[in-house]
Amino acid sequence: MKILDAKFVQDFIKMANDGFLQGWHERNGGNLSYRLKPEEVELIRPRLNESGEWTEIGTEVPGLAGEFFLVTGSGKYFRNIIVDPEVCLAIIEIDYTGTKYRIRWGW
Repeated sequence: MKILDAKFVQDFIKMANDGFLQGWHERNGGNLSYRLKPEEVELIRPRLNESGEWTEIGTEVPGLAGEFFLVTGSGKYFRNIIVDPEVCLAIIEIDYTGTKYRIRWGW
């Protein structure tokens, strides 16, 4: 399955666009994130990039170790998410120490 066809991605895009249309998310409106369920990760795993470089988070989040998140990019306008989601969104993975992340799709 293509990542953009996954229901959770389509729902995330709709939520971001709904917020923009209501004037909630623009400029300094913050970011959105969604923790993927294990079955959602498995659904799209064949489409995820395996070679992303690990980047220090700058803190320790052991409770999130090994988790995947769909996130909006810093400085990305919510109005553009529906137009070009692969540029505005990413799926990241937290490493098993909870100290690093890597981009597995997007941006």
